[in-house]
Amino acid sequence: METPMPTQAIDAKSPAKESIFTTGLALFSMFFGAGNLVFPLVIGKNAGNEHASAVLGLSISAVLFPFLGLIAMMMYGGSLKLFLQRLGKWPAFIGMFILFMSQGPLGAMPRLITLMHASVKSYFPTIGLCEFSLYMAVLLFWMTIRPGRVIRLIGVILTPFLLCTLALLVGAGLLSTNTPLFVTDGAMHHFCAGFKGGYQTLDLTAALLFVGMIMPYLSKGTNSSKQIQARTMKASLLAALLLMLSYIGLAWLAAHHAKSLHGGIEDADLLYALASRVLGPAGSIIATGAVFFACLTTAISLASVFSNYLREEWFRNKVSLPIPLALTLGMSACMATLGFSGIAKILSPILEILYPSIIVLCLLNMAHKLYGVKLLKGPVFGIFAIGVLQYFMQRL
Repeated sequence: METPMPTQAIDAKSPAKESIFTTGLALFSMFFGAGNLVFPLVIGKNAGNEHASAVLGLSISAVLFPFLGLIAMMMYGGSLKLFLQRLGKWPAFIGMFILFMSQGPLGAMPRLITLMHASVKSYFPTIGLCEFSLYMAVLLFWMTIRPGRVIRLIGVILTPFLLCTLALLVGAGLLSTNTPLFVTDGAMHHFCAGFKGGYQTLDLTAALLFVGMIMPYLSKGTNSSKQIQARTMKASLLAALLLMLSYIGLAWLAAHHAKSLHGGIEDADLLYALASRVLGPAGSIIATGAVFFACLTTAISLASVFSNYLREEWFRNKVSLPIPLALTLGMSACMATLGFSGIAKILSPILEILYPSIIVLCLLNMAHKLYGVKLLKGPVFGIFAIGVLQYFMQRL
């Protein structure tokens, strides 16, 4: 599916280097949503003194594999249809549907709404999650239907502000560092926990959807496929590096400061609690604002991607954009009322089963382009079957 990028901060006349840099920032901002904020904190909190092992596992599944996904999709021109077509007509159709649903109203989008609510509910205690979800659906509709209103906000203004805020938060944590919680589980246990936790960020599935959005902006001024691929590689590397640094900082912060928090804290509230602990009331307001707008702009990107998918694949371009966009946001608002943990209960089984198959698919599709390897269906479907079997065996 070829989808024009709705939330891209690239001027058509900007030079290639500036486009690469700005695209890398925008790509990071598109990735950096609810799961990217919450799960590094959860992993760091649970891992305690073994947080380095947990971050290593997280980095493989939530940075390395998504980067490989970006490169693999780049080899197929950013077209998810071409990327999946070797699986066969119906497996490709079902796979595309699951990928879009997990990034759209079934997973990523309602999670973003719940995290935005968690970040502001202390300032607006009378607004419940259900009511807030409705407000956000209206706001996202208004901002996505004319994305030019927020083009500059994402790559040029918001992302540097978000990075500075995260740096301030981690830096303040360094100045008031505590001894991390001692855990009895070994390094391998927390490495595996971090690796599986990386699934929850949804970064690999996001990578498969976002490449088609950024490549048109990196191809201006050249018809050379090698040059376009080189630019895409550099922008992807920048986004991956920023993700890696963010995960390291957030996991370290939680490992050293989460034990000083009082009472049971929901995962969605962990960032706000840590910001209040480390920066105090004024600093937490800044952090909350950055988190809110980071999630907002990611939600705008995903709303545009999924509504275009509905319009092209299900409505066959026979309806105008407002109809599929309203359906997308309506479904997302309904799912958001389940709360962060409720959404995770639905999404986690899908990710545990699906993610290993997507990883194998990316690797074999890359091997096909580079070395002409034809092997695909057997390994992908085999890994999928093993994932299904393991999931149900664990719950017997």
